[in-house]
Amino acid sequence: MPQIKREYPGKNAQQIFEKVDQVMERLTAKMGLKYERNPDGKTGKVSKMGISGLYVAGDGHVVIDLHFPMLVPGSMKKQVQEDIERRLDGLFA
Repeated sequence: MPQIKREYPGKNAQQIFEKVDQVMERLTAKMGLKYERNPDGKTGKVSKMGISGLYVAGDGHVVIDLHFPMLVPGSMKKQVQEDIERRLDGLFA
């Protein structure tokens, strides 16, 4: 399944986690997904009907793993992935 990784030189894990958390909060509310965050571990996960994602923020980077059930159309998977990538690209803009 898709893995998205973005580098943010000079940013620490806490700064990245806070920004990604804000993005995921808005995105999951819009899409009706369940969102759980772990501020101590700098991680978060989303889920709904077989769709799941997990992110881990570290110093200078974030990694997001997405998992979709086989029945989800490829176009929908691509749209979700591109939306997340676009939001991550503007994270500190």
